[in-house]
Amino acid sequence: MKQITKEHIAFTFDPALPPAESITSGETVCFETKDCYDEQIDVDGKDFSLLDMARNNPVTGPLYVEDAAPGDVLKVEILAIEPAQAGVMCVRKGLGVYPVKGCHCRRFPIEDGTILFDQEIKIPIRPMIGVIGTCPKEPQSTQSPGVHGGNLDIKNLGAGSMIYLPVFVPGALLSLGDCHAVQGDGETAICGMEISASVTVRVSVLKDAGSLPLPFIETEDTIITTAADASLDIASKKTAQNMHTYLQKAANLTDAQAAMLLSLVGNLRISQVVNPKKGCIMEVPKKYL
Repeated sequence: MKQITKEHIAFTFDPALPPAESITSGETVCFETKDCYDEQIDVDGKDFSLLDMARNNPVTGPLYVEDAAPGDVLKVEILAIEPAQAGVMCVRKGLGVYPVKGCHCRRFPIEDGTILFDQEIKIPIRPMIGVIGTCPKEPQSTQSPGVHGGNLDIKNLGAGSMIYLPVFVPGALLSLGDCHAVQGDGETAICGMEISASVTVRVSVLKDAGSLPLPFIETEDTIITTAADASLDIASKKTAQNMHTYLQKAANLTDAQAAMLLSLVGNLRISQVVNPKKGCIMEVPKKYL
């Protein structure tokens, strides 16, 4: 299995970046990632003024996938996420949705699959990828979500799930990072439990993916459409309409039938409200397809 070490990081999805590694379709590769603060919070209570926030959200890569051409779809199966032994958070005034005073950079130990939080609170980990994307034609910050993927912060992107992404440039140039040990829907305080991690994925090129609304996520039991916009209202309507269109073909339903089904079994959720564009997802159990 090939490996991309965390020395190969970037803060943009940029077609000018040289590939760190290349594979053929169907191969497995391990990405070593840094946490979203570029591993700068090395002690609990770190002084925020010592952090360089230009080093926010590093991604590891890019990975060149042979035979991937513009117009194709990249299927990324998340096989395993191995977290570091500690997670970090940085909550501060003016960011997120809560009226927090001051700035608080924290570091929490992770033992036996559990975060040892304050007040003897123990939180089971559920590792996930925050940022994953192919390279757009023009450089794009790793802090924003978009049609290429990017800073999605969708908690379903853990081991056992897969994400389908559009290919815009030769080789797709896949990068990923910003892993979380756990994150609630919304990521409302601006961060999850941020971790460095080793992420193992299998990457395949699909030459004919049909009419998948990209980015598109599949778990063992569900399918998920995504959308991002500065407006939560617009993002929620986009992702619901993406699923509505998809279901009509995938389940052979009329527009009215698909709308009724989604109103009964579809779960419209806020994935994050803290990135430059806010994210929403629509989740549907596979058993209804």
